[in-house]
Amino acid sequence: MKLIWTTFLLTFSTAVLFAQSGGLSGKVTGPDGAPLSYASIFVQETGTGTTTNEEGYYEIRLPKGSYQLVFQFLGYKTVAKPVVVGNRMELLNISLQEQPVQLEAVDVMEGAENPAYTIMRRAIAKASYHRQQLDAYSAEVYIKGSGRLKKIPGLLRGTLEKEGLDTATAFTSESVSIVEYERPATFRERVISVYTNGDDRSTSPTNYINGSFYEPEISGAVSPLSPRAFAYYRFDLEGFFMDRGYGINKIKVTPRSAGDGTFEGYLYIVEDWWSIYSLNLSTLQQGIRFQVEQIYAPIEEKAWLPVSHQFNVEGRFLGFGFEYRYLATVSNYDITLNPDLDGDFTVIDEKLNKELAEQLKGSRKQEETATPEERLIGGEELTRKELRKLMREYERQEQQEQDEPEVVENREYIIDSTAYEKDSVYWATIRPVPLTEIEARSYEKLDSLAKKEKAEEEADSLASNSNSGKFGFLGDILLGSSYKVGENQLVSHTALLPRLYFNPVEGFSLHTDIGYAYKKDDRRFSAIVTPRYAFARQKLTGKAAIGYSYGDHYTGVDVGRYIHRYNGDRPIGFFFNTYVNLFTDRNFIRLYEKDYLRLSHHQQFRENLSLDLSAEWANRYQLYNQTRQVWIDFDDRTYASNFPVSRELGNSLPEEERAFILRATLTARPWQKYKIYNGEREPVENSSPTLHLTYRQGLEGIEGSQTDFSYLEMGIKHQMNIGVRGRLDLRAEAGLFLNNDYVGFADYRHFTGNQLTLTTATPAGSYRRLPYYEFSTMDRFAGASAHYQFRKLLATQLLEVRLMGIKENLFANVLTTPASGTYYEFGYSLDNILRFFRVEVVAGFDNGGYRDWGILVGIASGISGGTFSIGD
Repeated sequence: MKLIWTTFLLTFSTAVLFAQSGGLSGKVTGPDGAPLSYASIFVQETGTGTTTNEEGYYEIRLPKGSYQLVFQFLGYKTVAKPVVVGNRMELLNISLQEQPVQLEAVDVMEGAENPAYTIMRRAIAKASYHRQQLDAYSAEVYIKGSGRLKKIPGLLRGTLEKEGLDTATAFTSESVSIVEYERPATFRERVISVYTNGDDRSTSPTNYINGSFYEPEISGAVSPLSPRAFAYYRFDLEGFFMDRGYGINKIKVTPRSAGDGTFEGYLYIVEDWWSIYSLNLSTLQQGIRFQVEQIYAPIEEKAWLPVSHQFNVEGRFLGFGFEYRYLATVSNYDITLNPDLDGDFTVIDEKLNKELAEQLKGSRKQEETATPEERLIGGEELTRKELRKLMREYERQEQQEQDEPEVVENREYIIDSTAYEKDSVYWATIRPVPLTEIEARSYEKLDSLAKKEKAEEEADSLASNSNSGKFGFLGDILLGSSYKVGENQLVSHTALLPRLYFNPVEGFSLHTDIGYAYKKDDRRFSAIVTPRYAFARQKLTGKAAIGYSYGDHYTGVDVGRYIHRYNGDRPIGFFFNTYVNLFTDRNFIRLYEKDYLRLSHHQQFRENLSLDLSAEWANRYQLYNQTRQVWIDFDDRTYASNFPVSRELGNSLPEEERAFILRATLTARPWQKYKIYNGEREPVENSSPTLHLTYRQGLEGIEGSQTDFSYLEMGIKHQMNIGVRGRLDLRAEAGLFLNNDYVGFADYRHFTGNQLTLTTATPAGSYRRLPYYEFSTMDRFAGASAHYQFRKLLATQLLEVRLMGIKENLFANVLTTPASGTYYEFGYSLDNILRFFRVEVVAGFDNGGYRDWGILVGIASGISGGTFSIGD
């Protein structure tokens, strides 16, 4: 009873406070009375904003006082309404009239330039100025998302409906954050409240909210305000109108080649300020369409900043069709202008005003010693080229003055401990955009589903973190389990079922990893034992590893008797080899057994410089096929022997050999850029080439070691994004044995070949038609790979193909050794098919002559670099 009474008092008190708060609410409609969804309402005096919901309703709370509310909707006249706010909510309905857009008469000669281009040249020239215009700002951001599945595959429809999910059920989310920015690239976000149910399928609009169309790229697409924009877009001036004393140009943006990585739609530019007034643009990302609408407002008159964002997302994924809609409002702006850029200057388009540009150029000699800051605040006339040059110099100086110039972004993201605990009364008070009836019903439905799932999860967690609850004790054995055995301690074993493999040497084999781990802070101790039983050999082998990591450093010891491939890069996995053996009656894997003891250490000197050291003693044994078992028998085929075929090896291998090998690899990314996230430095992908230098030494006589060689190798790899037109992957390596008095075949330099119709290696650095060991060498080698992904080549000339996210690639690989000569291969592939796969056609050439060709299936190059491995 006491709890009920307390709850009543709290609810009543909140309701009273809610009733006493002042503000305005109402409906925004067009001239025909139809509601205007997501119209923007902005309060100039407070920097506060909101939008209407899908049904045209809005709500905004304000302290007592006099304000001017600005109502905006693209294509309609802006209305500025003076209001007085008291102690209660007042009703204010607004009807917006369509905005007449005038296009002044222009004498257009044949072949003359569209007036949009001089507007865009000046806007593009001033984009970097707008990026640097603010020293700092803070604001409150509210995001509301809702979405639903439009299509569910027939096989899954019944199952999902039993779980309470159907095409009428919406994903819903709301969040309120305080965001802060400090120039040049420090962002802080504190989430003070959040509510979410369902899966957003990675459609969150935060990349657009945190990004800026003044940047050359935003969310992987070229901005219409990029310095390269004219190579990607055509622009047309469709009209001009006045709004609150500002001249606004309506620019139509049309990609020269539609598809991924470009926008299309409308961009509105403020005359003389050359800043964004608003925009309505759409783009494709991996076949998913994003529609972006942003409304800007002048904050403290000089800085136009976004006050509302609207995002519509539609796409398909593995048979599911979905749509998501997001609304974000930015309010309570508090800005600090950059004093270095506080001048009023005029941007001259030298292409249009050639005479004035020449006059300005002649008068600049006396200003050559002036700093960029002095030129920018001088209130003078600047050509586009001068402005771009000054901003580049200014940004360069700013970067040099940073403590860490290699850091391109510093971001902090914190979620308050009570963010998920806010109740419906809180959301009703804080929510700037009223829920629609559909959203309110979906909230109730998904709330009940979430409570049910939470109860089930809590019940499962009380039982154990294993599979025994679903499948009994046998489930633990076959599917793996993990158990907490104390604070910060975990015991686990991996699943047996996915580790049942076949090869002609072992027949069927079975192995599992039994592990123990203890972790505290940034220190971790682990121990893993891996028993392996080979049924055809009727032999049990195994290995064990003990490791200790601290920060970015690692030290470990490995010991055992175990099966290994001669090529340590494992170009063919046991999983795919099982299929090839049993179903195609072919054998490509080559195995040996070794007893070994290895010490290893990884030392991270900096984020971009590391050293790997190892010392291994091993006793190696040659193995032979033990079984002829197949599931589909081909009369004209038989298993190849386990002996590796190499042009340098010859016809024999020692039955047993001992080896002691030292290895050191230095890896460096000398021009690496970083982002800092919550205090942790993260490398910016592909901001620097990766260089490696490797040295291996075989030492004779240590515990019977026969190996006696010295090997040195260096290499470089890099991926470059060339605009949205393509991506280039390059890789080059070269190595030589300084001496090769005794080199075991396992110590040869092997290469990533392929003899399957499925290629599982990275697109750059692997040879699609080269047998696994044919070019293995104990002499010297050089190899190179180039893989170029086109945005538009043959099939992707068709817009429908590009809209599916499919890419086309051309690639070339070359490898040369003294004994084997030179091998070339050239290929073409369709990439990102169904977002997962690629199909390649490859032709190989050996020492200048044609060798063979083939069709291969691989994993899409955008998925972990195209690598794919199962249970190895």
